Amino acid sequence: DQSALLELVGYNIRRAYLVIQALFDEEMEKHDLRQAEFAVLSIVRGNPGINQRALADALAVAPPNLATLLDRLEARGLLARQRSTEDKRVQHVALTAQGVRLYGRALKAAAVADGMALGQLNDAERDQLKTLLRKIFVE
Repeated sequence: DQSALLELVGYNIRRAYLVIQALFDEEMEKHDLRQAEFAVLSIVRGNPGINQRALADALAVAPPNLATLLDRLEARGLLARQRSTEDKRVQHVALTAQGVRLYGRALKAAAVADGMALGQLNDAERDQLKTLLRKIFVE
């Protein structure tokens, strides 16, 4: 009997996340991307030239963990880092042309995964779900 658990929002969110994560991971595998790497590409695509500190804050990751992600993506030719001319301690990050192309394909794959995960919801229900979830984590 899971009735007590099914009354807990956190439990329901976690169960839904497991379904969504599995579908997302399956789609991202086709592009040799992990969730965190896709998130980096997404934030950098939307904020070209973002500095590493702002990127770490946007992703809610520690700077050393971000550096590892950036190293992998840079080694694949998907992004480039450039030292600030004003402050040599600051590095700015931007996608390469290859990174832009891969991100476009990966974004479509993420939409496919979302569509599969939320297939039982109509458009209004999807919008409502996103709105309600954002109320939890958006300040």
